[in-house]
Amino acid sequence: MHSVQILLTYLAATSAAAEAITGRCPPFPSSMMEFTANFTQPEPPLLVSEYRTSFIQHKWNQNLSHIASGFINNSPSKGFVRVDEVYGSSDGAFGSNLASSIFNYANLTKDGLVDNTLTTYTSNRSAPTVWRGYVNSNFPIFEKDLLVKAGAVFGGLTRRQFVEDRVAAVRNTRRIVDMNRTLLIVACSGISFVGYDYFSPGWRTRVVTEYFNILVGGTSDRWN
Repeated sequence: MHSVQILLTYLAATSAAAEAITGRCPPFPSSMMEFTANFTQPEPPLLVSEYRTSFIQHKWNQNLSHIASGFINNSPSKGFVRVDEVYGSSDGAFGSNLASSIFNYANLTKDGLVDNTLTTYTSNRSAPTVWRGYVNSNFPIFEKDLLVKAGAVFGGLTRRQFVEDRVAAVRNTRRIVDMNRTLLIVACSGISFVGYDYFSPGWRTRVVTEYFNILVGGTSDRWN
């Protein structure tokens, strides 16, 4: 099986222990170059699913443009994704708000909504606001066999902002449990990914997420 990642931005990892990923991507074989005589569609790969990473994300539709940056802890073994982020206020001042979200993927509704505890710190309040409910998350949990289960299709080689070399794009072909959306993952020829995009047709919403400063390996619990 060729090691292609879903349209996540993925970088090669050589150890299961926590390890920093560099901004380089090993070269892909000629069989993955779209216009070569020996091209062969790669099979969807297994992913390194326990990781922590810095990220930047832009979400937009006809009603909003939301840019955030922060840190993600993706841990399928613990059943959660934690996201700590900074984002702008309604007046356009970036960095004026802080938020910390725990997405408990062990607790889903039948429609795939995720149990979310959100703690928000804003510039005009002296104390944080805590909210809990079920949401359609911008931060899916990426399990090891997600691409295999989704019947992912190789979408060619492309480039991403924080990776010097070309990366592979892979697109899911059916609904993922928690995402009724078209998911595009970008990956290196190694086994870790470096970002993901998706499009939600119901709301005509586009989301682009890019990873950098990636650490392979999980943490002891969701609060670390």
